[in-house]
Amino acid sequence: MTATTRTEEIGTVEEGPLSAVLAALARDDPSGVVAALDGQLHHGRPGSPAALRQQVGERLAMALAEQSGRVTRWIDALSTSSSPTARQVACLLLVSRYPEDPIGVLGTAELLADDPHWEVREAAGGLLGSLLDRDFDRIRGRLEVLRSAKSENLRRAVVLAVKYAARRDKPERVADLLRLLEPLLRDPEPYVRRNLGPYTIGDALLRVDPKETLKALKEWSRDRDQTVRWNVAMAFSSAIGSFHWPAAKSILERLAKGPEPLVRNAVAKAMRRCRQRYTDEVEETRLRWRKDGERAATAELVGPLKKR
Repeated sequence: MTATTRTEEIGTVEEGPLSAVLAALARDDPSGVVAALDGQLHHGRPGSPAALRQQVGERLAMALAEQSGRVTRWIDALSTSSSPTARQVACLLLVSRYPEDPIGVLGTAELLADDPHWEVREAAGGLLGSLLDRDFDRIRGRLEVLRSAKSENLRRAVVLAVKYAARRDKPERVADLLRLLEPLLRDPEPYVRRNLGPYTIGDALLRVDPKETLKALKEWSRDRDQTVRWNVAMAFSSAIGSFHWPAAKSILERLAKGPEPLVRNAVAKAMRRCRQRYTDEVEETRLRWRKDGERAATAELVGPLKKR
């Protein structure tokens, strides 16, 4: 986003949506903030751009930082609002409130992670990731409980939290994060697994500590559960995962033999993505698989290399 576009979406202190939000803040009026946000049009539809919500959350956190009773009232008003926008902003405020009220903040975060509105669930996943980053051992313990929740939204929130807490300056966390995810590899719900293998493992953990993550993927590739093996294959279908073809090759060779369509399709997708970076090597492997009775079906799913 350019600076001009950002200003157009957010406005300034003097005019536009941000000025309306700041005026409502000065009046100590949570409903006014929500009205200012919900009165916007974003991509032609009612709603506020993420950049504006982020700016509002930061402004609120700064303004309410030293006023414990007031920030609690604002969080309660926003997190229980009928407006999904308000509930998203509440997620941004909750991060700054955590040191003073960890139990209350975590409870609200879990409620928002199971929200009926998908954007609120995304924001809550980011909130849980920020909390995991700040208070690793305590939040990890709570996420170990949530990964067995009946709600697929809460189980998915664990996956998102790990993704957002994976930091390149803290690779030593990756082994613990992989252990936190491991039971979820068997989760059959598409809503959970779509975010696990390709998103959290492939795009996040492989980026932060490829050695530790590849070691785990190799071990998991031997699992009998097809959902586990689907997650392993899909880790290499991501942008970051596709860089790891040299390590992925032996893993995908093993998975390509499996009879399950779910796993074969995941392997095929990973092969096509890796072929974008390692064209000759991957195509040579595919052609070899076509002559192999155990892998020929997977090779057909990969399909021929398209001529440019």
